[in-house]
Amino acid sequence: MRTRSNLMPILGASLLALGIGNTVLGLTKLPEYRARKHAAVAIAGDSARRMTQGTAAILDPATDAQLLFDSAFTKYEYYRVVLRGGIWLTAMGLVLLGGVAVRRIFLRTASVQS
Repeated sequence: MRTRSNLMPILGASLLALGIGNTVLGLTKLPEYRARKHAAVAIAGDSARRMTQGTAAILDPATDAQLLFDSAFTKYEYYRVVLRGGIWLTAMGLVLLGGVAVRRIFLRTASVQS
């Protein structure tokens, strides 16, 4: 049976791998959706920034540029959360792996002194 101290490197490496993956995904997708937002504004001007939700959306039909902007805005915000989560997971993985390394060094030093 594995003890908790044996599972910490596995947990740290898993968090690190997930964090790096999310960070890379966020960093690659954010510029794409930022460009799509700017393209929608370039097509229709500032009217594309009006959200197509709520009562106004029922009364005023949305243009293609507004729909493009809304879609890009939603995905941009999603990948911003993915990026932030990736940074957080990477940091937690590094902290765990650092703690494991310090603990092993401390235990090795303590066993040599005994």
